[in-house]
Amino acid sequence: MKRLLVLAIAACSSQKTTAPQQTSTTPAATPAAAATKAGKVETHHFTSGALGVDKDYVLYLPVGYDEQPTKRWPVFYFLHGLGGNETNWTQNGDLGPTADKLGLEAIIVMPDGDDGFYADSAAPIDYDACMKDGTGLFLPGMQNRAHTCTKTRNYETYIVKDLIAEIDGKYRTIATREGRAIAGMSMGGFGALQLGMRHPDLFAAAASHSGVDALLYAGPYPYVKGQVKLITQDQIKQYGKGSPDVEQIGLWIQMVFGKDIATWKSYDPAVLAEKVEPGKPALYLDCGTEDGFALQNGAQYLHDILTDRIPESLKFLRDHTAKPQ
Repeated sequence: MKRLLVLAIAACSSQKTTAPQQTSTTPAATPAAAATKAGKVETHHFTSGALGVDKDYVLYLPVGYDEQPTKRWPVFYFLHGLGGNETNWTQNGDLGPTADKLGLEAIIVMPDGDDGFYADSAAPIDYDACMKDGTGLFLPGMQNRAHTCTKTRNYETYIVKDLIAEIDGKYRTIATREGRAIAGMSMGGFGALQLGMRHPDLFAAAASHSGVDALLYAGPYPYVKGQVKLITQDQIKQYGKGSPDVEQIGLWIQMVFGKDIATWKSYDPAVLAEKVEPGKPALYLDCGTEDGFALQNGAQYLHDILTDRIPESLKFLRDHTAKPQ
């Protein structure tokens, strides 16, 4: 978590902003000041038109937010994993104290992404049936139905339209791409990468921790550069076959993205990475070598796609960097 915070700070602090009424644009680490004070962690409620229901989000307001009423702050959006909710970063982690120790000068927003992979899905959902017995949820017997059931599954629009508008409308944010970063773990890592690359106008940086970094990756295991196999249209129907746990998740992913490979490609970070403009957004990813779902293989694949583009990126920078007069 500390690594994600530091990376987000670095990405946002390297950008120039033109936000109005701004007195400070650079989120700097000031541990000495943070040692005696603490930011605030709050839970808030708002209506999402994209989901058709009300949703909660957890908010971290940094030290100095109330004392500096004219200052505008960058915002980091942190996305949880499958089966989690908006409280994971604070109740199961130490986000507040970690941000305080770093002297973080940024707002952190932790939304409830349910089990939707932060994508707009055409998969139908019956809200009344969901509220009755959990029909349509990933873990129907374990999830809080009143908290999780939605009327539609438009989780991408929920984040990039509803949530950002909510945060920029209520808090003193730097309301430009240079003032936003997005990160997440597991399902949230996937969400951060694809949302960052699909909406480079909204986010300056995106980071994935143990995320699904290559949705169509089919092997080999372990990863070998130059020998990668990708899922084909015909194989989507068999996606996730294997152990019961893997199959359950595979079938859920198949439900979210449907059976048209074009939809999968439109959300796959490894596909998006082939076309994204260098540095828009800045990207970071990591994954342990003993990941329970072997996600390190897809992470290595995405890593190589990005590093293979370094010469192209350097040329882009040379062509678009103004020469000194």
